[in-house]
Amino acid sequence: MKKSRMEYSMLNSSISTIIFVMKLLIQFVTRTYFIRYLGVEYLGLNGLFSNILSLLSLAELGIGTSIIYSLYRPLAFDDRPQIKALMNLYEKAYNGIGIVVGLAGLVVVPFLPTMVHSSVDLGNVTLIYLLFLANSVLSYFFTYKRSLIIADQRSYVVNVNDFIFILLTNVIQIIQLHFYQSFILYLVIQIFFTLAGNISISWKVSKDYPYLKDQEQGALTAEVKDQIKKNVIGNLSSKIGGVVVMGTDNIMISYFVGLASVGLYSNYLMIINNVQNLCKQITNSITASVGNYVVEGNQDKLLKVFKQHLFVNYTLIYFSATVLISILNPFIEWWLGAKYLLSSFTTSLIIFNLIIQMFRNTNFVFIDAFGLYWYQRWKSVWEAIINLAVSLLLLKVFHMGINGVLIGTITSSLCYVMWYEAFVIFKHGLNEPIMMYVKLFFSYLFYLVFVSIIIAYSQQFVIVAGFLGVFIKAMLALVTGMILFVVRYRKTEEGIYLFTVIQRMILKKRRG
Repeated sequence: MKKSRMEYSMLNSSISTIIFVMKLLIQFVTRTYFIRYLGVEYLGLNGLFSNILSLLSLAELGIGTSIIYSLYRPLAFDDRPQIKALMNLYEKAYNGIGIVVGLAGLVVVPFLPTMVHSSVDLGNVTLIYLLFLANSVLSYFFTYKRSLIIADQRSYVVNVNDFIFILLTNVIQIIQLHFYQSFILYLVIQIFFTLAGNISISWKVSKDYPYLKDQEQGALTAEVKDQIKKNVIGNLSSKIGGVVVMGTDNIMISYFVGLASVGLYSNYLMIINNVQNLCKQITNSITASVGNYVVEGNQDKLLKVFKQHLFVNYTLIYFSATVLISILNPFIEWWLGAKYLLSSFTTSLIIFNLIIQMFRNTNFVFIDAFGLYWYQRWKSVWEAIINLAVSLLLLKVFHMGINGVLIGTITSSLCYVMWYEAFVIFKHGLNEPIMMYVKLFFSYLFYLVFVSIIIAYSQQFVIVAGFLGVFIKAMLALVTGMILFVVRYRKTEEGIYLFTVIQRMILKKRRG
């Protein structure tokens, strides 16, 4: 029996949260062994090559997101011929993309010596890069089927599958690092389990949707083809901006500052990305459900859902930021040592950048659900220009290092991108004035800054060192933040909605 939208959303969110915590633990263990046996320079090389391959992922053209959006309607009405036609198109597109990424990746090889600035001998850098490239290319040939499960509101299936293979990968990598300390073998293990994980999810889709194997072929209508074409063009622009903004950070840091700085920054980035990914798992888990509201044309409900989603997203931002402000540097010092710390100013910029990027999570969900990619096709071109211009100015003229890169990203996002995304949603999706969003955003941001200052000030009274000190600071931030959150939002419409949902979940758990 097919579950309701709410049941799928809750299932996706709860499983995503559990898996996130488990993935986070194994990632910290793996990173600890990585640094102990390979060092910060190899960690920087790992971050640099990951950024290079994210630039090559531009070849994906946003096809995946566009086809997921196109699948909402045929899945809602069980239009199997249309589903088959879309999946056939997706398979052909991704096979071609894999070939393009592979060829483009080979073109980068002669430029590697220019990008890699290291004070130590890293061995065969070209072979290491080719192994990174192979891992990326192989994923394109076997991953397209997962989009059908995601569009069908069953992203929890993908999350469970991915976690199983990530766990196997990391456990075997840790054993390898302990006995052999080989970065090349580390990457070979990663390639093997990436391939195995994608084959596994492909088998699961074939099993759950057996009609995909039928000989009868469906045909895409001219309307659907035109819609996909426009969405791909819009997504390509968005992808260019996102990749240039996020994907060039480590390249610029490596070139202007050095590979060791990339390694230090990547430790902070691992924590920040995990926090952001957890919140995305929770907020993005309802994308397919919102997409169904769009298909049904439930316009009145959509504005209410947007405000509720924004508040839930803000709640995640609020508690993530206030805790990170308290413990990010103390945690790094306890985990890896004082020599791996970045300055307090750099750490503050990292957290503020996280806040801005997380506020955009609601925008992403509703842009995907409405399929508004065409309307923002030029957005990310300007995003990339602003980001690179500001970053290069601060790096070359003012020699600001990592801080310059972060300020460039913050400037492009806060001063332009998030407002353009909101404008597109309100004009072409919700058909409402954007001032509602402007007022909500600044009210949320100002209160978050106010609470953060109070919590940061209170931390100076905690003088306990080590893990116990980190724990006490985290609890102090949570309790203080919770009190101030309840005081401020207990009587607001969105606050009442959130507290009611939490209360229902607790009661349901007790009864269950």
